[in-house]
Amino acid sequence: MAESDSPLERLRKRLYMPGGKTPTPVPSYSAPASMSTPGGWAPDPEPPKPRISFSAYFLIGAAGFFVIASVLAVLFLFFGTRSVSTDRVDVTIKGPTSIASGDKVSLIVSVENRNPAPIASTLLTLDFPDGTYVPETQSEPMVRYSDTVGEVMPGERVNRTVAAVISGSANQVVTIPVTFEYRIDGSNAVFVKKEQYSFTITSSPVSLAVASLAESASGQPITVTATLRSNGIDPVENLAVLATYPPGFTVQSTEPAPSAGNLFMLGALAPGESRTIKVTGVLTGQQNDERVFKFTAGTPRGGGSQSLAVMYTTQESTVLITRPFLAVALALNRSESEEVVVRAGSSVSGSISWVNTLPTAILDGEIRVKVSGNAFDPRGVSTSNGFYRSSDTTIVFAGDRIPSLRRLEPGDNGSASFSIPLIEDSSLRQPTVTLDVSVSGKRVGETGAQETVTSTLTRKILVSTDLSLTSRVVRTIGPFTNTGPWPPVEDQTTTYTILMAASNTVNSVGGARVTTTLPSYVTFTGKVHPDDGSITYNAATREVSWAVGDMPAGTTGKQGAFQVSLLPSASQRGTSPILVFPQTITGTDRFLQKQVTGSAPDLTTKTPTDPGYNPAYGNVVK
Repeated sequence: MAESDSPLERLRKRLYMPGGKTPTPVPSYSAPASMSTPGGWAPDPEPPKPRISFSAYFLIGAAGFFVIASVLAVLFLFFGTRSVSTDRVDVTIKGPTSIASGDKVSLIVSVENRNPAPIASTLLTLDFPDGTYVPETQSEPMVRYSDTVGEVMPGERVNRTVAAVISGSANQVVTIPVTFEYRIDGSNAVFVKKEQYSFTITSSPVSLAVASLAESASGQPITVTATLRSNGIDPVENLAVLATYPPGFTVQSTEPAPSAGNLFMLGALAPGESRTIKVTGVLTGQQNDERVFKFTAGTPRGGGSQSLAVMYTTQESTVLITRPFLAVALALNRSESEEVVVRAGSSVSGSISWVNTLPTAILDGEIRVKVSGNAFDPRGVSTSNGFYRSSDTTIVFAGDRIPSLRRLEPGDNGSASFSIPLIEDSSLRQPTVTLDVSVSGKRVGETGAQETVTSTLTRKILVSTDLSLTSRVVRTIGPFTNTGPWPPVEDQTTTYTILMAASNTVNSVGGARVTTTLPSYVTFTGKVHPDDGSITYNAATREVSWAVGDMPAGTTGKQGAFQVSLLPSASQRGTSPILVFPQTITGTDRFLQKQVTGSAPDLTTKTPTDPGYNPAYGNVVK
C-alpha cells in the first residue's frame, strides 16, 4: 500500500482539506469480533468473588456460641431452677428485748437455706460490745463469737445458741452485728449475709446520783457529791467510781481518798446499800463558763489501771461560773446541797447568809425566799429577823428589819434564819418543797448612775416515804393451828404464830424486804403465809426473810405470817423468852431513789393481842 493511501494520511487530508470543513465521519456498525480474534477489543472480565476460608467460619461460629452460652448462663443463674442467692439465705436472731445490766443473755441464731443448692464453708460471727463477759467465768471478756454451722442443705434450718453476760448503763440500747459467710460448690466466691440484733438494758445493778451547786463564783470552794447505791437483791462486787474533773478545778480534799488517780475503789455493796464520795476543791473560770463534773460507776480493769472494764452508769453535774455581786448561801438542816431529804411531819430549819463581793457599795439590799410545794404548812412558816408574807408564801429579808442591808460596803456580810414545818399526809404523792431565793440591790456604776443587780438560786426539800412494819405474837388466831401447853412449860414444845404487817405512805417503794433472826432455842416450823415462796428461812444464819416486793404509795397492812416453836429450858422458868429478835424492813423510795427503812421490836411469849391471852400465860412455868 502506498504511503499516501494509508489510513492516517487519508485522515490528515480530510482534516485539513480546503474550505475548513471537516467531514463528519459516519460511524459504521458491525458485529462484535470474536473474543478469540487476534487484535480485537474485548470487555474486562468480572473480578472473581473472594472465597471465605474454613478458619473464618470457625471463628464466627465460636463467637456466636459464646454469646448464646453467656445469655443462657445469666438466665439460668437468675431464673433457673438451680440459682443461688443471698436473698434465699435467712439469718434470724431470737432473744430478749430488754435485760438488766449483768444478766446472762441467750441468743438463738437460726440460718435457713432456701436455695436449691447446698451451702458450705460456713462461718457465723457475732460482735459484742464492751462490758460483755463469758458466762462461765463472768470475768473473761467476750469480744467476738465465731463458729461454723457446717453444710446447710436446701430447705434446712440450723440453730446456734450464743450465751453472754452483758453489762451497761440503764436505758442503753445494745446492738450486736451478726455476719454469716458461706460458699457454694464449684465456686470460690464468698457470699456474706449481715443482720443485727438490738435490745435495751432497762436497769443497772447500781444507780449513781451526782449533786453540786448549780452556780459558783470563780475562785470559791465547791463540793461535789456522788452517791452510789445498789439496786439489786444480790450483792454487787468489786465496784469503783471514776471521776472526771473539768478544767479549772483544783482538788483540795476527797472523802474517801482515791485508790489511784481519780479512781475510787468502793468494793462490794449489799442490796440497798449506798456509798458516798465527796470531792471539795476550787473552781476557776470566766463568767458564764460551764464546767461539767462527770462520774462513772463500774468495775475496775485491774492490773494497776486507772480505768473501768465495765461501765454501769454515768452521771454528770454542770456548774455555771458566775460573778455574784451579792454572794448568797442557803443551808437547810445545815446542808448546802441542792436537795435535802427529810421525813414527813418534821420541821426544816433554814439559814441564809450573804456577802458583798463587789468593789463598790450596794444599796437597798433585799433577799426573798419563795416557798412552794405540796408538803409544807403555809401558815406555819416563821422567821426570826425577816417577814413572812403568807399571801404569796414568801420570806422577805430587807433593810426595815435588818439595817445592814440598807448599805453593804465591799466585803460586808450578814445572815438570817427561818423555819418551815412539813405536814404529814398519807394522801400526798411525791411531796416536795421548793425554795427560790432572789437577791436584789442597787450599785453605783462608773458613770455615777445607780443600776439594779440581781441573782438567784434554788433549793429543794424532798420528803421521803414512811416505810413501817408492825408485828405481834398470837396463839388462838391467825392462819395456823398452834399446839403445846399455854403458858409454856419447861422442856415441852409450844408453837406460836408471828403476824407481820407492812405499810407505806407517800412514795412508791420497790423491793421491800423484812428480815429477822430467831434465838437458838426457837425453831422455824416451815409454816408460812402466804405460801408463795416469799417467806424463807436460812438455817445457817437462823434468818427469816419476807420478800414483800413493790409497795405502791398508800399501801397499808400488807400481811405476812410464819410459825415458830419454843422449847423452853428450866433456866427460863418465870421469864418471857424472846421468840423473834427485832425485825427490819428496807426498800427503795422510787421517787427519791434512796433506801428507806423501818423496824419493829422483838417479840416474846407475851401475847397481849391474842383474844385468849391471860397475863399468866406469858411466862414459862414448871
